[in-house]
Order: sequence, then C-alpha cells, then structure tokens
Amino acid sequence: MTTRPGRRPPVRVVAGAVALVAAAALSLATPISGSILTRDPTWQVNQVTPAQMEATVDEFGVAYLHPTLRDGTYWVAQWDAPRSFDGVDPQDAWFDADHGSATYEAGGGELRIGGDLPRMYVHDPQRLRQWRDVEVTMYVKRLADAGIPFAGFTAVARANHLRTEEGRGDLCDTRGYGGRLRFDGHADFEKETAHPHNEAHSNRLIYAGGMPKDVWLGVKFVVVDQADGVHLELWLDEDDGRDGGDWELVDEMVDDGGFFGRVPCAPGIDPTMPLTSSPSRAGSESGLPNLSVYFRSDGIAPGGLLYKWGSIREIAS
Repeated sequence: MTTRPGRRPPVRVVAGAVALVAAAALSLATPISGSILTRDPTWQVNQVTPAQMEATVDEFGVAYLHPTLRDGTYWVAQWDAPRSFDGVDPQDAWFDADHGSATYEAGGGELRIGGDLPRMYVHDPQRLRQWRDVEVTMYVKRLADAGIPFAGFTAVARANHLRTEEGRGDLCDTRGYGGRLRFDGHADFEKETAHPHNEAHSNRLIYAGGMPKDVWLGVKFVVVDQADGVHLELWLDEDDGRDGGDWELVDEMVDDGGFFGRVPCAPGIDPTMPLTSSPSRAGSESGLPNLSVYFRSDGIAPGGLLYKWGSIREIAS
C-alpha cells in the first residue's frame, strides 16, 4: 500500500468489546424500552437500543470509531437469507435499490452486485426520519468490472436524491457528500451541488496499481458537524475485521463553506454552503435534505462487486 499523509494510530476493539456483540444482536429481537417508547411507534425500527448504545462494536464485531447517538437511527445490513431483487429489498424496506440499473443477490451475509449503474439508498421508507452525523461502514470486494477510474466504492451522506435520476426533478435535493475508494486506486471526497454536477477534493493515492481485486477491504465514511465546518473522514481496514479491524485514516477534509462546490442547484443558492445535519436546508424541495445515505458504483460485471457487514449509525459528535 502507498504511504498516505495524515495517518493516525489504528483503532482497535477495547477489551471485552466482543462480548457486547451478542448483547447487541439480542437487542434487535427485544422490544425497545425506556425513552424510545415515548416516540412514534414507527421509530422503533432501526432505532438504537440500550445495548447498542453501550456497545463498542457492531453486530458483525467491527469496531466503532465514534460513540453511538442515544435514540439515534442505526441501519444494519440483513443479507443472510438468499434472495434476488432489482428494487426495494423484499426483506428490508429501508434498503431501496430501485434506482439506477443493477441487480442484487443476497445470501450468506453478502450482497452480490452487478450492473451499469448500481444505486442503493438507505432511508426511512415512511420518509419521517433524516440522518444526522453518521459513521458508514461497508466491506467491499472487487471481482470484475469495466475499470472506470472514478468508480469503485462510494458512500454518499447528507443527501436525499430520491426523486432525481439523470438530471430530472428536485436538483437541490441531489446535494450530498461522497467518500470514494476508487478503482484507479485513489481516495477522495466529492460534493454534489446540482445533479450531475459535483466537485472532488483531497485526492490521495492509496493503491498505485489500482484498487485490488478478490480481497475484502473495510471502508468507513464519517460525516460530522463541528464548529469549523463539516468534517469528512475516510478510513480503511485491510485486516477483514479481525479484532474489530485495523482502521487507518486515509483521507480527511473540512468543508468550511469557503471553497467546496461550484454549480448552484437553483438561483440564489450558494453551492459552497456546508451541508450540515440540520433537518432543513435552503432550497430543499422536499424539506428532507438528509433523508438518504446511499451507495453507488459504475460498470460492474454480473456479480462483480460484493458487499458485506454494512451499517449506518448515527454518532455523537
């Protein structure tokens, strides 16, 4: 692997954390109690439980980088049961792949992806909850593809994008931040300001020979508001989650509103505005600017890209 700037010590699971995995998994089948019951009953789906709040690893044993937000939203991939689909996952209404052009086959805890335009959105199907500060985790294995340089693994947060494909519809709701580990071996961040217009920053060479094939790579994309702007972080684990993963920070940047974004989504809308976790955003047509976190790639051969151990978790900043 190429030496990267801005390295930090690897993040390891704390002692006893693995024991919390079983408790966290058990909590998924346990009625939610306490303050959560004071909310709309529909919020009990994919909402953090007390056991998950205390855990330091997820249901797959992968380490957290940031603490979990109390009563926050927490989606975990459910790809054990065999099935095929090309729209909304029939066993997970939050996993909306009814976008782009691709087919999906789940089974054994993995998702096999193929198609010209895989697009997978994770959102509340009732369109009530929006994502705030998030830690997005996915393990990805590259098998066969067209080698499009900018394609690879991309996670996008602070977005909606549900009503717009190929430049039609609500352009201000297409805004979002992407964290990319690309097929050409580079990592960077992109900011979409009016589909399909986006701008990339903070390019780092990770793999001089391109993103490796037939190996699991763990990727975390962290998006969090701070006083100086929106912080974006991209982390990489090459140890297949062993002992929680050997997580290394490979790229980071701050959108302070001074430079990132060029094309406005509508007259009078500043494309450089930071995309914060606020439930409202100037120009948003739906009033739900942070409804979706989504995954995408391009030019994937049938079954040519694998995902496993996916999660999206709201974090305490």
